[in-house]
Amino acid sequence: MRRSLCYNHSVITRNYHTHTSRCGHASGTDEEYVQAAVRAGLRVLGFSDHAAYRTPMPRERMDISQVGEYIASVSSLKQKYAGKIEIHLGMEVEYYPDQWDTLREYRKNLEYCILGQHNLSIDRDSVYGLCERSQLIRYTDCLEEACRHGLCDYIAHPDVCMWSYPLLDGSVREAARRIAEISVRYQMPLELNCGSGVRHMHCYADGDRYAYPTRIFFEAFAEMKCPVIIGLDVHEPALFLTDKYLNRALSVVSGLDLNILDNYDLTAEAAKRKKLFF
Repeated sequence: MRRSLCYNHSVITRNYHTHTSRCGHASGTDEEYVQAAVRAGLRVLGFSDHAAYRTPMPRERMDISQVGEYIASVSSLKQKYAGKIEIHLGMEVEYYPDQWDTLREYRKNLEYCILGQHNLSIDRDSVYGLCERSQLIRYTDCLEEACRHGLCDYIAHPDVCMWSYPLLDGSVREAARRIAEISVRYQMPLELNCGSGVRHMHCYADGDRYAYPTRIFFEAFAEMKCPVIIGLDVHEPALFLTDKYLNRALSVVSGLDLNILDNYDLTAEAAKRKKLFF
């Protein structure tokens, strides 16, 4: 039986943020994700597993040796399910200048790339541990450089930097404003993420809240009319079949006049952005 994921009386028909078991912290087969997405009423499914780099990190991203099989698997499913659901091949990448040769290949050969900046440099300075203004500046620097180089087609969980940041201070507002400005400058969509950040409440110095989405960021995004994409950030097929985390994310931004892109053709826009990559 088909069902639909909905928000504000609109039906979610596209999700470009979908992982696979290759990353080491997701479960299910690739085909199970496709089948669940069909049951959820999606028309467009984008796979964007965590990008592999030259050094292995088994619990965080796929191994470089798995990239060929990942591409082959998604490409095969794209053909098998043609007419039932439109499938696209992407990756969730980071801005790592010392991995540019690898990133260049992904940008050249994949249909799209989303930017999920999980570390400030490869395998060091996790964004899940940021607690100082200088680190927030480095984080937003990474986002800006990725956009400037044409590396990505939207910014996933732009507020992931708030996972450990102790309180919503002026530095947080500064970071939120700067990310909004980056979005406007490069016409870069920002993601309202429905993944790990809303699994449970976190206790911070100024109160309890979800790690992300963070309302202060989306207040800035609403004020500057930044394009926003809802990303389910699916790590297991069953998550396509529940509204629980979508509704939690939406509760954070309730009442804000967000510029949500309902039927954004990410791959068409990616084809244009790829030409700007350098």
